[in-house]
This record gives sequence, C-alpha cells and structure tokens, in this order.
Amino acid sequence: MTTTFSYEGKFSERSRETAVSHPRHATYDFAVAYPPPDVVPLDGLIEGLKKGLEREGHDLVYYTERNGNAALREFTAQKLADDRGITVTPEEVFMTAGSGEANYVLIHALSDPGDTVITEQFVYVGTLNQLKTHGINVVGTPIDDQGIQPEALDELIKDLTEQGKKPKFLYTIPEHQNPTGSTMPTERRVQILEICHRHELPIIEDDCYVDLRFDGEMQEAFASLDTTGMVMHVASYSKLLAPGLRLGYFVAPEEVTNRAIGFRSSGTANHFASLAVEGYLTEHLQDHKDDLSDSLGAKANAMVASLGENFGGTGATWGTPQGGCYLWLTMPEGTPMDKLVDEAFDAGVGYLPGSAFAPNGDGQNCARLCFAYETPEKNRDGITRLAEFLDGKGLMKAAPAD
Repeated sequence: MTTTFSYEGKFSERSRETAVSHPRHATYDFAVAYPPPDVVPLDGLIEGLKKGLEREGHDLVYYTERNGNAALREFTAQKLADDRGITVTPEEVFMTAGSGEANYVLIHALSDPGDTVITEQFVYVGTLNQLKTHGINVVGTPIDDQGIQPEALDELIKDLTEQGKKPKFLYTIPEHQNPTGSTMPTERRVQILEICHRHELPIIEDDCYVDLRFDGEMQEAFASLDTTGMVMHVASYSKLLAPGLRLGYFVAPEEVTNRAIGFRSSGTANHFASLAVEGYLTEHLQDHKDDLSDSLGAKANAMVASLGENFGGTGATWGTPQGGCYLWLTMPEGTPMDKLVDEAFDAGVGYLPGSAFAPNGDGQNCARLCFAYETPEKNRDGITRLAEFLDGKGLMKAAPAD
C-alpha cells in the first residue's frame, strides 16, 4: 500500500507557503519591472559572447573565481571610477546573480531576525520581501519628491533608538528610486551621510538604475562621498541590458565582504552571461546608454503628458522622473487603488498598488506605473484607459478649488 509522506512539523518556523507566480500581462502593462525591450542588444551580446569564448571559453569547465569573471570585474571597477567616482580594485568587486543577490547577502551579513532596518517610506518590493522574510522589523522613513527627508530620518533614528530598536542599517535607492522614481540631490546625500555617521548607521546604497538617466545630471554616489567605508554600494547590469541576464555586483569593506559572501546561494556569478556583458559593453557602453536614454525619455514623456491630459484637476499628483523605469501616481485620499488592481487589469491596465511597497502600511491611494516597457503610444493610450476606468468608478471628480 502506497502512502504519502507527511512534512507536518518538519518545516522551518519562518518558512511560508508561496504561490508559484505566472506573470500576466495587461493590454497596457504598467505593472512590470522591465527596461525597454526595444533596445535589448541581442546581436551585440552574441558578438560579445563570441569574443569572450574565443578568449577564455576553455575556462567554462571550471568554476570562476569566487568574486566572478576577472575581465568583467576589471571593466566594472573602471566603470565605477568613470561613472560614479568610486575607486576600487577589481579584487574588491563581487559579481552576483543580479542586485537582488547582492542585497540579500549584505542584509544577512549585517542583521539578525528581530533587528530593525530603515528604508524609504516606499521601497522596492523585492528588497522589502527579503527583509521581512529574514524576520526584520522594517520601518520606512518619510520621503518627498527628492527622496529621504534628512531631518525626518534623524528624528526616526533617535525615536527608534530610544525605544531600544536601534537600526542596523539604512537601505536606499537614491537614483531613480523604485517605486517612486525620485532622485536624491547630492546636497541631501551629504546631509544624510552626516546623520548616519553621527548615529553610526551604515548604508546599503542600491544604485541599480543609475545608468537609465534620460534627463538632468547624475548625482554623486553615497559611496563616492564617504571615505570611511560606511557605505556598501550595489549595482546591476540587469537593468542596463536585460533582467534575464541576472548579473549584478557590490563593493564593500573587506570585513563586510568576507562575511557577506558566505550567504551566497551560488558559488559565483554566471560565467556565460559575464562574458557576453563584458564583451559587449567594453566597446558599446555609451552607445547603448544613449539608445536607452532616447527610448526611456520618449516613453516617460508620453506617460507624463497623458497624466496631465487625463488626471489634471482631479487632485491627483505624479512625479516627473529623470530616469529609471517608474513614476508614482498619488490619487486623492480614500481612492482604493490597492483594491482595484484586478478590476483595472480586466479593464486592460496593469499597475502595482502603492501599498505593496509600504513597510509602514500606507500607500493605498497610490500606484507605481512602469513607463519603460510599453511604447510611447501605448503609454498615452493606457493612461487614458486608466482614467476612463477610474471615472467609471466615480473616482475622477474635480478637485475642490482652493
């Protein structure tokens, strides 16, 4: 007689049932987290891979060095110096399976279950889930259209410390923040560094969107402004090229790195993808960034223009991003954007509710809209469709006059 083995009582206390996701795409898909598919350099990556295989293809029979392919680390160290003013050696660069793995190993190296960590008031859902799964008490600090508000951060750290919940670190995406699209000015970063130094609070700087700028000036990295080793810098090639490559990296003080790499789920970053990326970007980095800028700028402008045409005068507000993939829509208080996701999808528009990004439990009247995936035309039409859907719910009334 065949019986079924029971796992009752055998799961870890922190494990949770998680449904296998099957991505669905709305007619106008603003819920995705993808950079422009129209500028993915498939032919260039293939040529880059060929060059890499000709140079060191025989090494595929070995695992690469623990911190990743040497040629890509050398390229990355030079890119950090040129683009971000961060001086490191190739040996200090650690390649990872996307920026997600980089964040994961740093989170585990620096915190224990029950610890408190500060993020932005709204934070990338992937990192939020990593923190919560690790048993972290996540507290969001107030933000505005320029990112973290320094004075509010200072007060929050003081309050948490007085409660016996001194934060272990600050996690932030200062450039083209996910989900809000904001960029933190250099002056504000200097203030935040001073505050964090005073409270002895290290910073994980997630710079994964920095290459996706299409307007304005890039701001100085936290890691370039700090000389003490308090900042750990995370970045990615997945957003610059294609998420499917799963290739990111981090740089941190040696004492942090030596602990962080013990939490890696893989021996090293994908060697095959590393060869393709290094081979392509060595000759085409600026050309690719220019193509990306043109594509993203046109798409963002189309969405922002359509928001003005369709949501102007309703009391709704939205950001005007200078890069990245997202903008943040805030509807009047009481608009249940969190409860309308499925109905909006059935009406043809996909978005993610602000509450999904909110460690403090707010954001029910907000939505993250990705402008990078669809064409400019679909961005315009999709925002019109969203307005029509909300109007049909009686949620597009004119705002009261001041």
